[in-house]
Amino acid sequence: MTKVIVALDGVTFSHAMESGVLPTLSKACEKGLIWGVKINDMLYSGDATKIISSLKDDLKLGIMVDVKLHDIPSTTENSIGKLVGAGANIVTIHCSSNYRPKNTSLLKYIAGVTALTSFTDLEIKWIYDKTYEEIVRAFSDIALMNSYEYIMGSVKDMNYIRDNPLKKICTGIRPSWYRERHDQVRIASVKEAVRTEADFIVVGRPITSAGNVMEAIERVNSELQ
Repeated sequence: MTKVIVALDGVTFSHAMESGVLPTLSKACEKGLIWGVKINDMLYSGDATKIISSLKDDLKLGIMVDVKLHDIPSTTENSIGKLVGAGANIVTIHCSSNYRPKNTSLLKYIAGVTALTSFTDLEIKWIYDKTYEEIVRAFSDIALMNSYEYIMGSVKDMNYIRDNPLKKICTGIRPSWYRERHDQVRIASVKEAVRTEADFIVVGRPITSAGNVMEAIERVNSELQ
């Protein structure tokens, strides 16, 4: 069964608490309607360790820290270790870093990112000198070779790498009732993601910007059937 991760982008921890978004997400998680949340810039709104521990221990949410790390191995390992130590369940890194931790116990927390959903095919060709399909397949092979737990990318990516046994996280997801693209190029519907047998889908603004967050979550779940 595909699980929902709610992206909390562009919002501080305190605002998400005071507005009722986080308490609502906690209730939705308790009901089994979502797996948890994806955070990135929220970490810069306060003490990152305390934010992660509050999300996990107080609100009982699963936590994907979407920092898309790309650095030398020792720096990447230090960052992942600290985030996991604080309570992160999933930490994202760029597959292009070809990173493999010396501490192999960290592997079960790593999600390798293929190509950003904001990239056009032309940008990918310009940056990597490969076609979009070629680079997705290459990065997928790197994630598998390095024994990551997850691979993350668009639905289009997942259609290219169906034979990759890693757990799949689909981004750029739009429910049928939400029409905005925002800054993403490769978007897809909930049902398209389900057809790829995605383990997780990441949905942000369709849920967080809704007048009734719980109702929006329920509507997303209805499309998972």
